[in-house]
Amino acid sequence: MTTLMQWIHLMAAVTGIGGLAFLLLILMPSLRVLNAGQRSTLFQAVANRFRWASWSAIALLLASGIYNVRQYYWELAWGRSWSFLTLKIILSLVLFSIVLGLTIPWRVFDRLRARRQTWLIVALSMGVVVILISAYLRRG
Repeated sequence: MTTLMQWIHLMAAVTGIGGLAFLLLILMPSLRVLNAGQRSTLFQAVANRFRWASWSAIALLLASGIYNVRQYYWELAWGRSWSFLTLKIILSLVLFSIVLGLTIPWRVFDRLRARRQTWLIVALSMGVVVILISAYLRRG
């Protein structure tokens, strides 16, 4: 079960961060060659697909993350590992909030979506930091 949960956690992270990287590095620059109507239609179609992939990745990351914390860290005394794990959790929750804000089609998030590229850069950067912390924790 432990290997399966680690695999689920890793695959969900790859899907989520890979999706953010695709949106930011591939799709957003490519949209510039289309007219405004085509750009809007294509981005909306991709965003609708990405919504379900990202929400699924978040759900799997939360479930497998809780399992992994319980399995590997719960009994450890507070120290460097817990400090980095806490930072990883906080950054992940902020990252999840950004992704949800960008993908939930509610008007309250229109201001966030108006600066989509900026928030994608922030989210992808946070994801890279979370992956770096995860690599450090696996080595420790």
